[in-house]
Amino acid sequence: MRADRSAAPPTRRGLGLLVICAAQFLVALDLSIANIAMPRMTTELGFAPASAGLVLSTFALAFASTLLLGGRVADLYGRRRVFITGLLVLGAASVLAGAAWSPAALLTGRVLQGLAAGFIAPSALGLLTATVPEGPRRERALGIFGAIMSAGFVSGMIGGGVLTEFLDWRWTMYINVPVVIAAVAMALRFLPESRVDGAGRLDVLGGLLSAGAMLCVVHALEELGAGTAWASTSLFLAVGVCLALAFVRVERRSPHPLLPLSLFRTRAVGAANLIGLVMVAAYGGMLVIVTLYVQEVLGYGALATGAVFAVSGVIGIGNSVLTGRLLQRRRLDRMLLAGIVIATTGLLPLAFLPERGGLRLVLIATSVNAFGHIVVLVVSSVAANDGVPADHKAVAGAVMNTGQQLGIALGVALLTSLAATVTAAQPRPETAAALVTGWRWALALSAAMALSTVPIALALRGRLRT
Repeated sequence: MRADRSAAPPTRRGLGLLVICAAQFLVALDLSIANIAMPRMTTELGFAPASAGLVLSTFALAFASTLLLGGRVADLYGRRRVFITGLLVLGAASVLAGAAWSPAALLTGRVLQGLAAGFIAPSALGLLTATVPEGPRRERALGIFGAIMSAGFVSGMIGGGVLTEFLDWRWTMYINVPVVIAAVAMALRFLPESRVDGAGRLDVLGGLLSAGAMLCVVHALEELGAGTAWASTSLFLAVGVCLALAFVRVERRSPHPLLPLSLFRTRAVGAANLIGLVMVAAYGGMLVIVTLYVQEVLGYGALATGAVFAVSGVIGIGNSVLTGRLLQRRRLDRMLLAGIVIATTGLLPLAFLPERGGLRLVLIATSVNAFGHIVVLVVSSVAANDGVPADHKAVAGAVMNTGQQLGIALGVALLTSLAATVTAAQPRPETAAALVTGWRWALALSAAMALSTVPIALALRGRLRT
């Protein structure tokens, strides 16, 4: 008999949910907090110019490659145990990264941060669904949880600018430590253990294949964005696809699969994850391009760049709460479609960035996009977990997070690659005008990606729970 062993008294659920969301926010924060601080940290530690991007990509690679494995380990061996262990590793890795004395030390810390995050994120979602009973409360909780990733990502960019400007880039790593200590203390007190009895063994082969596939695919996308030779990019992509196909074959035959393919028999689950992936791709790529525009064309420093994104960040966080409350009052399919339309409306004006004086356009467009983007993430998060069996909750969370990580890598790679190609084709590629032309085309692609999810949302009409 399989049983989800968790029992959270009602008086503890609120604080337990706070801990879970704080951990998810921390994971999202670490994805972006190094973006603005990267130039200073790589200069101080003596990175070679070609390897500076590893500060960002090592975290993303480690995170994406362990999500599915982390979700299954949490379901089997205890979600709270895995959650707390991941937090402790994240704290230790943050100390190492903050105290880094060489490029190797910093990159080791970032890899360990990513590995820890790959276990924290799916166990957090598993804890949420096991702790909060089904019904309106769980839907509101899932709505907030689904929006935390984007809110944390934007907040990381804001916090990175503030910490780098007023303290030191090392504090972009150290900032995790007090949050980890508080989260572990509260988790021990307010989160009950939750795991699945009789759920079988750990699918080690499936874990290795999924990790290898994610590593190769995400690395290929990173190389595409960096303009690496097509031969290397194609090789990694081909190996990743082969490993992914082998993973599917193994999972179909395994009595205890790492990723039960039955999760995708419900059209809403697969479609919701696909919409989430594409929308995060459009959003993540847009953030990188707009950051470059604000710094290199408008001439803003780290602090001012962070402040530019503060407006959309606050709107996104506030809207996550509002959307969670609306889940019981509005049809999910209509909310999903409305969110996509609003998010796309915010992206379209960015395709017409001026060569100077574009701050107002950036502020308004990113704010509109953030409002719609959060609606999409909230609704798609609820739909991606609707009807999932209790013994696969953490795995379902891992699938959602994996899709978002692939989306970020895909969006950044496609948009930066297109921008570089268009800029290089201009008569004077070294000028600001050439750069802006490339970024306009990239941001037009971002809007097109968001718009492409409309047919998927229309196909879900009447299929999502109302």
